[in-house]
Amino acid sequence: MRVVVCAAFEAGEQFAHAINTVKMAQGFARLGHEVTIVCRRGPTGRAAPQHLALTYGLTEPLRWTQLPYWAGQNWLFALGSLPILLRTAPDLVFARNYTLPWLSSRMGMPTVAESHAHVDNRSAPFMRLVYATRYPAFRLWVTISQFLADHYQSLGVPGGKLIVLPDAVDLALFQTPAELPPSPYTDDRPVVTYTGHLYDYKGIPTVLEAAALLPEVSFDLVGGLPKDLERQRARIEQMGLHNVTLHGLRAHGEVPPFLWHADALLLPPSAHHPSAAWTSPLKVGEYLASGRPVVATSIPALRDWLSEREVNFVPPDHAAAMAEGIITVLRDHDYARSLVQAGLEKAQTLSYRHRAARVLERLSA
Repeated sequence: MRVVVCAAFEAGEQFAHAINTVKMAQGFARLGHEVTIVCRRGPTGRAAPQHLALTYGLTEPLRWTQLPYWAGQNWLFALGSLPILLRTAPDLVFARNYTLPWLSSRMGMPTVAESHAHVDNRSAPFMRLVYATRYPAFRLWVTISQFLADHYQSLGVPGGKLIVLPDAVDLALFQTPAELPPSPYTDDRPVVTYTGHLYDYKGIPTVLEAAALLPEVSFDLVGGLPKDLERQRARIEQMGLHNVTLHGLRAHGEVPPFLWHADALLLPPSAHHPSAAWTSPLKVGEYLASGRPVVATSIPALRDWLSEREVNFVPPDHAAAMAEGIITVLRDHDYARSLVQAGLEKAQTLSYRHRAARVLERLSA
């Protein structure tokens, strides 16, 4: 089957929506399908496929078509993608975009769209996507939360065209290998690691407050845009913390060793943000697959997909509780091993291959 995966991210971009889209393309490829990704060039020009394979940790061959950087997010990107779709004549269009699925399904191309749009989104492009679900060729809308699916249905999306799937993990990339690469850490203290962006609503202030309570533990944060790194670095200096290291943004393919060599991993979203009701972080599956114990904040969205068998839940936005949760998994080795074992079992159900298969099974049904 020919699958064209379309999203207006810049080739090489490290935001979650870009990684999720590329990994879904890889999931279809791992099922034996011929996959083309349509995205945009970065501001410095076209990225080589070999570079993109290293950046995203890809193992299956994918075809890349990079539209001009100025193609934008909606109409320009959709119109730029259309000649590629007409030339390819795909059996399936899988789009992480608002406008393109409206155009492709209106033209009779079998279309699946993925969207995690916030519940307050009433923009014209998003409402165009909602309208597109009326077309017979619009087959399926993929989202990450029943909360979001219920909201989209209230806007008019047919319930039969909605499927809820959590974000997934590339097991081949994140499962612990038989022989570990060198550790990226130099600290002799126990290492507790967080990977992802450094926005406050991701729980970073609480992580720093927990670090202040545990000077005997090294806190390593991997990720963050320059402006967020600068803001958190200033906060670290103001708090006088000497046990927090900011490693900066890393290519997705470079992240696994930071997990494998950690003693515990942090999944700390704040409850003081609307997304606490529906978020499905990429790091959930990545953490579980890495075989390390996880301390997670007990927000509704994480409770939708995880149980106390797989992670040590602690109250959100509560530094003392987070510190206590960290100490528990560091000191209680039997408990930590039980979390790891249950987490590894859970991770097997969260692969992108499995996620792509679920989409295709739903289409065939």
